[in-house]
Amino acid sequence: MVNYLQDNNRILKERINRIRAAKIKLPLIKQFSGEKLKLKGFLTQIYFKVVQEGAKLAILLDQVAYAGLFLMGRALK
Repeated sequence: MVNYLQDNNRILKERINRIRAAKIKLPLIKQFSGEKLKLKGFLTQIYFKVVQEGAKLAILLDQVAYAGLFLMGRALK
């Protein structure tokens, strides 16, 4: 899974460089309530947001805290 995300991230960066776009606007991250079927999508959204923010979320603790902002219900417990 990690290798897959890293490959996709590399491909995305290459495409951005080709079109010379400084930043791509990502869709808003939906809150995650703990449904197993939606976990992969949630983690992918968080991953791309962390990559996009770069220096703002450079520390792992900041990344975890940021992801925690989007948890609700069973996932928050």
